[in-house]
Amino acid sequence: MTIERNIARMTWPEVRDLDKTEAALVLPLGSLEQHGPHLTVDTDLYFSDRFLDLALERLPDAVKVYRLPILPISKSNEHAGFPGSFWLSAATLTAVVQDIAASALASGFRRLVLWNCHGGNRALLEVLARDVRAKTGLMVFQLFPSAIARDPLEVTEAEAAFGIHAGDWETSVMLALSPDRVRQDRVEAAFPDFTARHLSLEFKGATVAWLTRDFQPTGTWGDATVATAERGRVRVEAVLQRLADVLPEVAAFEFPDLRPSPGAGS
Repeated sequence: MTIERNIARMTWPEVRDLDKTEAALVLPLGSLEQHGPHLTVDTDLYFSDRFLDLALERLPDAVKVYRLPILPISKSNEHAGFPGSFWLSAATLTAVVQDIAASALASGFRRLVLWNCHGGNRALLEVLARDVRAKTGLMVFQLFPSAIARDPLEVTEAEAAFGIHAGDWETSVMLALSPDRVRQDRVEAAFPDFTARHLSLEFKGATVAWLTRDFQPTGTWGDATVATAERGRVRVEAVLQRLADVLPEVAAFEFPDLRPSPGAGS
């Protein structure tokens, strides 16, 4: 019998009595936002929740990683203008995560993982993780499962550059994990008319801030027409193998003790 890892299914004395010396608490963040005409608006929410459960199932009982229920709505305002997209402001999400972090500390946890499958949260969570560290003393980590492993499959140059939302990767993974969330009669290939020579859309030294409606009228970024369940299974396995290495390291992570030893400098 495997251990219970979901805090919501424990009593308060059971949470109190957990050995938290080498343990981590995971806060999964989801989002509700458009994913083109062929994927449901809970795509990132589903990925965050499902990848977490699959990863926890693979951990040996000796690795103490626990989870909270998912926070379903986050910072998705880049998809404003598409019905079905809901979001919190950066200030609201910051306040919510800070309050949850304070609660984690009050429950005796020492490590908090911000687990996120929505690209629009990444920059904010990097800043927020450091602020929570400074404010609470918690060790804070950010995990973005879909980027934790290199894509094991070949893709076109256009897909590598612009297939960031509802393209091959996400559609294939959804076909593997929850095919009823894919409207296969509506899959499409759609790439932005992005002609800048020296600017990028994200994660580079020179970027331009954008909203999906600036480029993509249907909300799709990439080629979903090549997606298959088999391509998704290969990608899911690559992610889970990598998470099986990362999560035990997170649970045992410690900062070095930089305090001077007694008598040092005397």
